[in-house]
Amino acid sequence: MKKNHTRVIFYGLLVLLVMFIFLAERMGIKEQKLSSYNFDTMCDITAYTRWYKPLENAESIIKKYDDMWSPDREDSELYKINNNLSQDLSPETRRIIEIAESFKREDLFNIYVDSLVKAWDIKNNTGTIPDVEAALGDMKAKKGINLGGIAKGYVTDKIADSLREDGVDSALISLGGNVYAMGKKPTGESWRIGIADPKDPDKIIGSIRAENLSVVTSGDYQRYFELDGKKYHHIFDPRTGFPADNGLISVTIVGESSVMCDALSTMIFVAGLEEGKELLKEYNVGGILVTEDTVYFSKSLENIFKQNNFDYKYEFIL
Repeated sequence: MKKNHTRVIFYGLLVLLVMFIFLAERMGIKEQKLSSYNFDTMCDITAYTRWYKPLENAESIIKKYDDMWSPDREDSELYKINNNLSQDLSPETRRIIEIAESFKREDLFNIYVDSLVKAWDIKNNTGTIPDVEAALGDMKAKKGINLGGIAKGYVTDKIADSLREDGVDSALISLGGNVYAMGKKPTGESWRIGIADPKDPDKIIGSIRAENLSVVTSGDYQRYFELDGKKYHHIFDPRTGFPADNGLISVTIVGESSVMCDALSTMIFVAGLEEGKELLKEYNVGGILVTEDTVYFSKSLENIFKQNNFDYKYEFIL
């Protein structure tokens, strides 16, 4: 009897010790935030950590790649390559080009679009339709790299890796339409990522319950101008040189790799609904594809996607 009593006390003390170590580990952890403007968008990170250093490291990563891959900064690696001032590619630039070209399929995704982006100049355009023939020629000749359709996904993955190396296991990374939810909230709850309503971005069409997932959205509402009642947005179809126009107004991809989700959100937006469904199956990721009146979402997202807008019909992608 005495032995049993001693054993109960021992295990009780062991449980208390484990709890004390756990609480000691969590003590001092607090919400730390970082905001910056890079890659022509707001970059926001919320991390739960004792120190701000992990966010300083994340900020360095964002700045490093923005400095390297800006097509407009005269001291950037990409600007020098595009303007024949240098042909020296760093290993990381070679790597992201390799990744981008692995997604090239029937010209749904193309990084040689800098001439096209500059011809349209959607950000400053007040209503001019450019002649795109020269830009299409540059694309075929592989001149003018623009990494806007993949860089933020690549950088998001790098930031997530850096935060983990710094001991962070709970964070939310948002680089424009690229969101990565690391782990769970400190409360033990999953992160909830809202998906903007492309017809009214102040509202949402639903939300994703996410843990260690990327949620990446491309939409026609992010940058555009209107002319004669028609919207001209920033996601170009490399086959025509014009903004993609196939009925989709928003595409969200859900998966583990931000760089894959980033590329696929653009590819599927260009491909359209039916081919987009096939691409989701091919790459084994979840998707939310929005038309003017319907939200199509992957059956695999059924348990984590919460519908939130009765202005749309909701249908499964099987």
